[in-house]
Amino acid sequence: MTDAAPADPGLPPSNTTARRRDIGLAAAAGLLAVAYFLAPPLLFPGNSDDFPRAFVAYWSSGGGRDFPPDLQHLVDHQFRYHLVRVVIALLLLAVLLTLAVRLRRFRLPVGALALAAAVLLIANVQGTVSPFGTLLPTLASGPATAELAAAVAQVRNQVENGPVSPALDVMLDEYVRWHVWKGALAGVVAAVLIALSVVTWRQRRRWVSVLIAVLALAALVVVLANVVTVANPHPGFLLLIEGGAIG
Repeated sequence: MTDAAPADPGLPPSNTTARRRDIGLAAAAGLLAVAYFLAPPLLFPGNSDDFPRAFVAYWSSGGGRDFPPDLQHLVDHQFRYHLVRVVIALLLLAVLLTLAVRLRRFRLPVGALALAAAVLLIANVQGTVSPFGTLLPTLASGPATAELAAAVAQVRNQVENGPVSPALDVMLDEYVRWHVWKGALAGVVAAVLIALSVVTWRQRRRWVSVLIAVLALAALVVVLANVVTVANPHPGFLLLIEGGAIG
C-alpha cells in the first residue's frame, strides 16, 4: 500500500477552503463595523458637552496655541476617539476591498460598503488632524448661555471687522486644515472611482461604469466645495459656529 501523494502547493485552494476564508472575512467585516460604533465610547467615555464652557474660558483668556487644561483634555479626548475610529475604518476598508475582489458575484454591494467605509475614514481623519476644529460645531448645539452668546458674537465681529485675536487665528487654522484634508482625501476617492469607471466601461459593463462615474462626479463636487471653502473660509466658519452648517 503506497502513501498518498502530497498535495501540490501550487494548486489553488479548494472551494471549501475559499468559502471558509470568505466567511471569515465577512465575519471580520461585521465585527469591525460593530467595533467602529462601540469601541471608541467604551475606550474613551465622556462627551463634548463641556466644550462650550471650556471654549468660553479659552476665548476670554485671549487664547493661543497652548490650550487651558480643561480644553486640552477635551481636544486630546477628541483626537484619541477619532484615531481609534481611523484604525478600525482602515481595517474595515481593507477587508471589504478584499471581499470585493474575491466575491465577483457580490462585487457591487460590497464595493458600495467599501465606499461607505472610505467616507467614514475621511470623516475621522479630519477628527485626528483637527480635533479642536471638529469640536467647534458643538458651540451651536450645546446649551445656550449668555457667556457663550457673547463669545460667539465677538468671534463674528472679529471675523467681519478684525483684528484677529490669537484664539480666532487658531480656530480658523483648524477649520482650514479640516477642509484641506477633506478635499485631498475626497480627491483620492474621486481618482479611484474614475479609474474604476474606465475599467468597467472597457469591460462593457456600461451601467456599472455610469454609476461609478456619477459617484466620482459627486466626489469631485466635494473636492470643489472644499477648495472654495479653503480659499474663503470666513462664511463657512461663521455658519459652523452659529449652527448653520457642519462644514
